[in-house]
Amino acid sequence: MGKALVDLISLRKTATELDRLEEFNRAALTCYSQAIRSTEQHAVEVDSTQLAHFRAQLETLKARLEDAGEPEQLEVVQAAFDAELRDYQQKTREQIDRLRKDIKEAMAAVEEFASSVTANGTELETGLKHELQRLSKAATSEDIGEIRGAIRTATSRIEASLEQMRAANQAVIAQLKDEIRLLHEEIRTSRRADSGEDAAKESRQKINSQIDALIRGGSPFSVLLVVVTNLAGMRNIHSAKLIDTGLRSFESRFATVVPGAAMTGRWGVDQFAAIIGTEPANAIAMSNDVVKRLSAPFAEQEHGSNRTLTFNVKAGVIEFRPGSDTTKFLSKLQQLAVALAA
Repeated sequence: MGKALVDLISLRKTATELDRLEEFNRAALTCYSQAIRSTEQHAVEVDSTQLAHFRAQLETLKARLEDAGEPEQLEVVQAAFDAELRDYQQKTREQIDRLRKDIKEAMAAVEEFASSVTANGTELETGLKHELQRLSKAATSEDIGEIRGAIRTATSRIEASLEQMRAANQAVIAQLKDEIRLLHEEIRTSRRADSGEDAAKESRQKINSQIDALIRGGSPFSVLLVVVTNLAGMRNIHSAKLIDTGLRSFESRFATVVPGAAMTGRWGVDQFAAIIGTEPANAIAMSNDVVKRLSAPFAEQEHGSNRTLTFNVKAGVIEFRPGSDTTKFLSKLQQLAVALAA
C-alpha cells in the first residue's frame, strides 16, 4: 500500500511537471510569434515594395510557426527568419547607400554652382576695383580729354564685365535648371512605375498571356479571382499612399496563400488572380481558405505611426477545359469579376 502511494505521488509530480513544460512551450511559441509580428510592424520603410515583400514573408513564417509540431520545423522557421532579416537589412543598406550617394552628388552640384557664382563675382569685383582706381587717378588730372577718355574706357569695361558675369551665371543657372528638370522627370517616371493602375495593367497582361499559352497548349486550369470590395470606402478614411502600400502587402500575401499556383498577380486595381491546375472542387475549397487568410488585418506604417488595414474580400473560381470556347471563358471571367465587385 505504501509503495502504491509513493508511485501515485510520483506520477502526479511527473504529470504536473509535464503540464508545466507544455505551458512553457506554448508561452515560448507565443512569444516567438509576437517577436516576428513586432519585427514586421516596426521594420523601417525605405522602399515600400521591399517592405511589403518582407512583411509578407514574415506572415508566412508566423503561419509556419503556428503549424510547427516538431523541433526540426522550429529550426527551419528560425533559419528562414534569420535569412529574411539578413536579406532585408542588406537591401535596406543598399537603398540608404544610394540615397547618401545622391545627397553627396546634389551637394557637389550646389557647391559647384555656388563656386561659379562666387568666382564670377570675385572676377567682377577685381575688374571694378581696377576701373575705379583708373577713374580716381583720372579725377586728379587737369586734362578734360584724359578724364573723358578714362570715363569712356571704364564704362565700356564695366559693361563688358557685367555682361560676362550675366552670361556666365545664366549658363550655370540653365545647367542647374536642366538638372532639376531631369530630376523631376525621374521622379514622375518613378511615380508612374509605382502607381497601382500601371502595375495592375502590366500584371494583367502577364496573366492574360499565361492564360493564352495554357489555352493554346490544351491544358486544363482554373482561375481563382479575388476582389477587394471595400476599397472605395477605405479611400475615404486612409491616404492613397497607405492604401497603395496595403495593396502591395495584399498582393505579396496572396502569392503565398495559393499553393501550387502557376502565376499570381493583380488583375485590376482591386482585383487579384491566380492560375492554378487543381480540380475545380479543390480550387473552390482552397478559395475559402484564401479569403480567410487575406481578410486578416495588415499592419502598415505611415509617418512613423502604426496603421491597420482590413480588406473585405470575395473570391470565385472559373474552370477551363480543353476544347471549350475561349471567348465564353474570358467572358465568364469578366462576369465573375463584376459579380464579386457587386
